[in-house]
Amino acid sequence: MEFLSVKQYAEKWGLTEQQVRSYCRDKRIPGAFFNKGVWYIPMNAKKPSRKKRNIFQENPLPPLARKICRQMKRKSYHGLYDYIQINLGYSSCRMASVRLTRNQVETIFRKGKVNVGFEPLKVSDLVEILNHFICIEYLFKRINEPLTSRIIRETHYRLMFGTVDQRKHKVTPGEYRPPSVKRKDRELVPAEEIKDRLKLLVENYESLAVVERRDILAFHVRFERLCPFEDGNGRIGRMIMFKECLRHGVMPFIIDDKHRRQYLDGIREWDNNHSILTEVVLTAQERFGAQIELQRLMEHGQNFLPENYSAYEEQMDDED
Repeated sequence: MEFLSVKQYAEKWGLTEQQVRSYCRDKRIPGAFFNKGVWYIPMNAKKPSRKKRNIFQENPLPPLARKICRQMKRKSYHGLYDYIQINLGYSSCRMASVRLTRNQVETIFRKGKVNVGFEPLKVSDLVEILNHFICIEYLFKRINEPLTSRIIRETHYRLMFGTVDQRKHKVTPGEYRPPSVKRKDRELVPAEEIKDRLKLLVENYESLAVVERRDILAFHVRFERLCPFEDGNGRIGRMIMFKECLRHGVMPFIIDDKHRRQYLDGIREWDNNHSILTEVVLTAQERFGAQIELQRLMEHGQNFLPENYSAYEEQMDDED
């Protein structure tokens, strides 16, 4: 059998030599082989057909989601991604009885250090806030993916891994609630039904042609009532809500821990009265919208700063 060199094959089919080598490495030219630094291509080898483009491409991310994901990749600590990590972590964990202050959460996220206050710090608080940061990053990397039971379980695993409760065998990261778990305030869904009911809940949600704020809240309410895990259900649910708001172009929100009672009342009364939870969320959306506008103004102002502005700031600091 006669063989062609990469150059001869490229000239025959109007390709670049780089393309031909790539085809050879990907085994798209049958019979081609590599020997002593040279590719040998059968003379009768045909030109590889183009790969068909996937017409079922993912929907493009909404502008706000794209912006936040860019800031995450750049590790920007002065943008919306920074604001979300600190404030969602602080507020959501405060609802779960993590007693860190906002300043402590900010220092942990930005500098990896802890500012010790008047009260001793719990090891579990530090681990759980660090895990919360990891969960947000995990979800944002999958922001355009459909919601699945696996994503929810993976998020729980990251939230609870290495915690004090795990070491004391009070919680198993990534595993559903066992039958032994009881709640005094309400009757729980039987443990053996959790897997199927969560799967059905996710499938019904993903089947919606258009997802709006009310749909995200309805999913959250049903998820919290299902209570699939031993601990961390509220934090998981609130992170999922934030991800889904960004994914579907809904104004995201961070529920302040000061509105904890109204938020819990809204979940409890959802079937009879949507307005309680909706009111809490509308207030939180306005607050987040104001933060977006503030960030926009700050970014806009940076474009008009003189080149020597940094030197001017340093001079003013010295004078102070």
